Amino acid sequence: MNDIRVSEPLQLDGAKNVRDLGGYPTKSGMTANGAFLRADGLQNLSDNDLEKLAEYGVCRVIDLRSEREKEYMPDRVGNMAYFHVGMLDQMNSKGFKGQGPESMYALYQSLLDYSAEQIGTVMHLLAEVKEGAALFHCTAGKDRTGIITMLLLELAGVPKESIIADYSVTETYMKDVFARQKEQAAANGIEIKDYMLQSKPEDMDRTIEYFHQKYSDAETYLVDFCRCSREDVESIRHRLLNGKQ
Repeated sequence: MNDIRVSEPLQLDGAKNVRDLGGYPTKSGMTANGAFLRADGLQNLSDNDLEKLAEYGVCRVIDLRSEREKEYMPDRVGNMAYFHVGMLDQMNSKGFKGQGPESMYALYQSLLDYSAEQIGTVMHLLAEVKEGAALFHCTAGKDRTGIITMLLLELAGVPKESIIADYSVTETYMKDVFARQKEQAAANGIEIKDYMLQSKPEDMDRTIEYFHQKYSDAETYLVDFCRCSREDVESIRHRLLNGKQ
């Protein structure tokens, strides 16, 4: 999978995993740049970062973090429209306290099965953006963000290998951040298990296999389980494949 092209982060001072979903292969070409971006937390963005994102065309931010995370580390969004749709990841959302997921695959399975309402809301907010770019994020840009990204790329017809590569590279981009996070947690007497800060290809591979077996495809899942309108689904797919409407 090393030879598969993956998106690279925007060069920002205060975030390490802000990436465009453009440039991935589909049956009809490539996904479009400048429509949707995935990201880690935005709480440390500098004024220069906000200018860069505005110049890039980002006009809407969708925060997938819990109320706890949002209040503890409020986003800096400047003039971008801000929307909060909380999704629980059993880790960051509760400060790594408690049992946590038994594996990352188990977490992703749970998000697909039990967060359909929130996923439907996120998709509607993405579909509303007809020009400019919409950015969605959680704390690390790995898990909740990874599931939304998987669904978007599946909807566009991006092959599984590219979806897995896009997911797994987060561990590389966030390596230093994860190391500091684990060190800070240990100083507070909290143990973060290694797999919680990893993005192993096999976890997303298993997730996609489970998704296809239970829900068939992205459009079926979004319409039948997340209650998305077909207009929203087509709008998102069009933007992924063609950019501006």
